[in-house]
Amino acid sequence: MKKFFIIAIYFFTFVSFICAKNERADLNTSVISETLSKDANAIIRNNEIFFEYISPERGILTEKMEITILNEKGKEHGNFSYPGDKYRTLSDFSGAVYDSQGNLIRKLKKSEIVSSEWSQYLASGDVHYFMNIDPVMYPYTVVYEYAVEYKNGILTFPAFAPQSSPDIAVIKSKYELRVPENTEIDIKVFNAEKLQKAKNEKSIDFYIAEINNRAAIQEETLMPDQSNYIPLILARPVKFIYDKVPGQITDWNSLGSWQYNLWKDRDLLDEPTKQKIKDLTAGTTSDREKIKILYDYLGENTHYQNISLGIGGYQPMLASEVCRIGFGDCKGLTNYLHAMLKVIGIKSNITTIKSSESSKSIFTDYANFTQLNHVILQVPLPDDTLWLESTNTEIPFGFVHNEIAGHHALVLSEKESKICTLPDYPDSLSIDKNVSNISVSADGKATGKTTNFSFAKVYDDFCYIAKEKYSDQLDKMRSMIKLPNADVFGISMKETKSSLPCLAVDMSWNSSMYGTKTGTRLFLPANPLRSGEYNLKKKERKFDIEILDGFRDVDSLHLTIPENFVVEAMPAPVNIKSPFGDFSSSIVAKENNLLIVQNLNISRGYWKASVYPDLLAFFEKVNSTYKGKIIIKPKE
Repeated sequence: MKKFFIIAIYFFTFVSFICAKNERADLNTSVISETLSKDANAIIRNNEIFFEYISPERGILTEKMEITILNEKGKEHGNFSYPGDKYRTLSDFSGAVYDSQGNLIRKLKKSEIVSSEWSQYLASGDVHYFMNIDPVMYPYTVVYEYAVEYKNGILTFPAFAPQSSPDIAVIKSKYELRVPENTEIDIKVFNAEKLQKAKNEKSIDFYIAEINNRAAIQEETLMPDQSNYIPLILARPVKFIYDKVPGQITDWNSLGSWQYNLWKDRDLLDEPTKQKIKDLTAGTTSDREKIKILYDYLGENTHYQNISLGIGGYQPMLASEVCRIGFGDCKGLTNYLHAMLKVIGIKSNITTIKSSESSKSIFTDYANFTQLNHVILQVPLPDDTLWLESTNTEIPFGFVHNEIAGHHALVLSEKESKICTLPDYPDSLSIDKNVSNISVSADGKATGKTTNFSFAKVYDDFCYIAKEKYSDQLDKMRSMIKLPNADVFGISMKETKSSLPCLAVDMSWNSSMYGTKTGTRLFLPANPLRSGEYNLKKKERKFDIEILDGFRDVDSLHLTIPENFVVEAMPAPVNIKSPFGDFSSSIVAKENNLLIVQNLNISRGYWKASVYPDLLAFFEKVNSTYKGKIIIKPKE
């Protein structure tokens, strides 16, 4: 009864105005300044977030949101969505929708919220709350207020992310955190004013932050990570209790120690399983070969299934249980492989990591759980260190795939858990290579045979095609040929799985419009397999430039023209060097045979916005060279 009374008090303070008014003149969209509406698809008129940290195990979140949706692109920002679980329960909700004049269209009720326990995971305590708003016309404003009860432990306070998407402008947003006095908290602030301790009342410390009059951001190609320009405040208690397990985080080492203890003694296997492991590896003396045998055995006898229940979000299933049932999530499968290696005396370390292709780094000066979302296994060897992905043993043994290569990770240890950086592949090894033989007829038709090689990171982006059905493979390879009416057939593939993997795809193709005929002349594409890199606009650059991963595009095309034709003109050689990479192109003609060789090397790096004209000029030259034409005509 007491719990209900507390929630009711908090919620009552936020809902009264909706029930009282059918008209909100302050929500008229005509009062929004042009400065804020520029580049925006939605505008937050007012957002107030309050979090009451009652104890290490209990808290109450209340939020009021008033957001105007300007167009179809911003529609999703008006929908209500909240991820619940055994730690967070939506306790109250009310809202309303207003037209562009601020007139009430309809009220929103808690009974309209869909509460779905469906999950992609085999076992999950998640409950997703959502409500989709279908507008009559644009613009419109959605107002909602809700309360969420936190229970069973609090690892982190709700984040303050007022501009959750670059296309949202913010007029007013306020965050207030209330904690018992002298509660030690850790705070990380990005692109915003500091979360300040504003006052103390009745033994409660109040921390407050505000973001006002912030314009939307027009996104640019090759922008740095959002943490460089989006306002964000993260905060958490230093001491916590999570699912009845106490802990204290002062740095990454203490966070790792808490997680390590959750894994302790969960790597035990029964005697028959131990004997099976010893028998599997008995025929070799090489540790690396033994590890590969068990890595392959894991892939053949288990499969990945995400399991997200309670503290199971951080604690693995017992290795013996994964062995028995034949599946597990990243924690369970990694723990099982760790246990198998332990049986044959090979040391390995559980490693938590940020798995993503859009960002590699974590905030090394701010330890929290939300930055690390995956588990892999580190296996130190005398001459090498393996980083094994237990959830997908289709990944070549020894290959550090794109979602973890070069990423920060936390290697768990009983004594000292440490942040490390995984190895990454040099840009020069990530190669997309085409070798083509093309024959053109006098009517502009052509037949060709092409082998495409993809190595390292390019392989990782492309290897999925080997597992697709043949019709999808045809569609994918056809999209690589930048010609009208191209038809692809006769695809075959060869995959080399190693620490530097390669996929080779052979295909035959033809096109009825390879050359464009003007009078008696044929205009032939210099390279029908490339159309340029990056969509860069000719305008003033606002944000810095970041290329996370470099690569090499290598093309060698042998072009045969009709015997009764000669080359009248062809693109001149190109050789460009820049801080962003280099590019070369050459065409050598001998009788009716032409050899076209083009190489593009892109370097990873970070550059100030002031060098954008140089970047633009570099890629304009590259793209125009790829689009170059070879002119041939009949012999006189």
